[in-house]
Amino acid sequence: MQVSQEIKDKLSVVLGNLIVRCIEDARTVPYVLDQDEAVDILVRTPHLFMKLVREEHSGRAELAREKLTARLDAISELGQFEALDAYDMSFYGPMESDADLSPVMNRIIHLTRTFVVYVSNTVTVFEKEFDSFVHKLRQSLQLAGMTPKAVEFAPSDMAGLEMRAEDYVTSGRFLQAFLFGRLLGSEAITRQVIDLPFSNYSFNENLIRIAARDPARLRDLVRFVLRACYVSQGSWEDLFAVLARLARQEPDLCDPDMLVETIERDAVFSCNFLREPFTALKQRSPEDRRTALREAMERSGGTVG
Repeated sequence: MQVSQEIKDKLSVVLGNLIVRCIEDARTVPYVLDQDEAVDILVRTPHLFMKLVREEHSGRAELAREKLTARLDAISELGQFEALDAYDMSFYGPMESDADLSPVMNRIIHLTRTFVVYVSNTVTVFEKEFDSFVHKLRQSLQLAGMTPKAVEFAPSDMAGLEMRAEDYVTSGRFLQAFLFGRLLGSEAITRQVIDLPFSNYSFNENLIRIAARDPARLRDLVRFVLRACYVSQGSWEDLFAVLARLARQEPDLCDPDMLVETIERDAVFSCNFLREPFTALKQRSPEDRRTALREAMERSGGTVG
């Protein structure tokens, strides 16, 4: 269906507004806490633990005897994974062996649970809302005597959507920015009225390029991407692949030395990337570790693990 640029622009605005709203609406993600999580909340924030207990007893008394249901703000819990800043995850800190990584790994497990629930919840909310929007759109077209067909978006038609996600990038809310890109690739869109440009176009790469305009923001982005790789259990590794490729092909945009240095200061990512235990990497010299990281990036093309 040939449509005017005005219609495409309006669809872009509607889609952008819908994604932003769903990212915010999905923040409250109820889920049943296991015993370790409940104990962790009790130790860290006793007032929150008591609030959960009161809510459970008032709403689901039977379940309250054995379980607690958390109704937490996922974004507040996740942030940009800043909770990991409490740990020195470099090879220069006090950690000496793999066993010393246990507190860090426990925190990562907690973040992963919240991350998975939040992302899944956001996708579910978005697909439901988008399907409702498409249904109303199809009805309007049919009443106007028009046959609903997919509207093809060119890369230039994505500019408005990129600007919406750029607001997240420039404010350092990388989780929301790249979740924006994930929602654009959901089946709810690809099977409906809009065909997005997937050939030779990457929404998330363009967001990374936006972040690269500011070296300080790019360093924060790199730290976030490294953590996102293992917090997401590998499902967001494509972001690192973009960084690695830019470091090889466009070093003026993404400084390869900065990338390697930031990786080396994240022992969890380094161990996954080089497939070596912490104890072994700790014993290497900084120069040796960085050389190994550079070589691994050349071999893998940015694939972790």
